[in-house]
Amino acid sequence: MPRALITTIPFAEKDAAPLRLLQAAGIDYTINPLGRKITEIELSEVIANFDILIAGTEAITEQVLARAQQLKLVSRVGIGLESVDLLAAHRRGIQVCYTPDAPTPTVAEFTIGLMLAVLRQIPLANAQMQAGVW
Repeated sequence: MPRALITTIPFAEKDAAPLRLLQAAGIDYTINPLGRKITEIELSEVIANFDILIAGTEAITEQVLARAQQLKLVSRVGIGLESVDLLAAHRRGIQVCYTPDAPTPTVAEFTIGLMLAVLRQIPLANAQMQAGVW
């Protein structure tokens, strides 16, 4: 049975659908036990027995990949791959992918929220309230 390490946090807290998909595919998974962003050293210490890494923004370096003897896939949640040593992964035959559509709703919500904040001058009003002026 393939094993996946999920390092991104939070993962599937609001919706367990991703975990159900992993279970349906017969993939045993371990969710980041630290509850925080895992460091490069911590990741290199735990990665050895996993076939799949579902990663956040943590550094997936040459050092990490050298310890990942079973690793076949790195799936980066989001679109940036700058934290993944792509050349080292390629040399080891590890596929790397990402989820470009996953952050789309959140980015759209934040964009609209920021437009409303600028339009209604919410940061200025908040600063005035904090200063006791408003």
